[in-house]
Amino acid sequence: MRTSFVFALALPVIALAAPEHSPKITSFKFSGSGCPNDSGSVKSTTGILGDSIGFTFGQLRGDSTDNCEIHIQSSGGSQGWQVAVKEVTYSGDLHLKSGTQLDAITQAFWSEKAADTWSKCTSSDGNPGILNVNFRPVIQGNSGNYDFKNANWKLQWRQC
Repeated sequence: MRTSFVFALALPVIALAAPEHSPKITSFKFSGSGCPNDSGSVKSTTGILGDSIGFTFGQLRGDSTDNCEIHIQSSGGSQGWQVAVKEVTYSGDLHLKSGTQLDAITQAFWSEKAADTWSKCTSSDGNPGILNVNFRPVIQGNSGNYDFKNANWKLQWRQC
């Protein structure tokens, strides 16, 4: 049986809407077996870090496991703000035989301090740091396959 799916991962965050000037993406890179860095297989649907950012995938499909890590740098945002990933939603196609499940593992962190889910406080350059979001789908059990088409990140902001 083939089904389309959408699922979300919510991360605990309490915050505000985006600042008056959202940072513009200055560097968009990706890596991993599900989105090789020289493939052009991941596209961003927006050029800013606002309240949300979306992506399309061209190669994130398989029958066991893959990973796709997206790395974003930005600048030009309002001074005195921090941002965190609040929720990640994925959509695509999924086929699972009886006794099989898909585990979806998502990790969000900032390069400057990987243990923190909130960015550094933006200074006069409006740079919150390098955001990394790693996604790993894993088929567990008898047999199945996935084909991820899209991801949407909801972001939260707070003043610092």
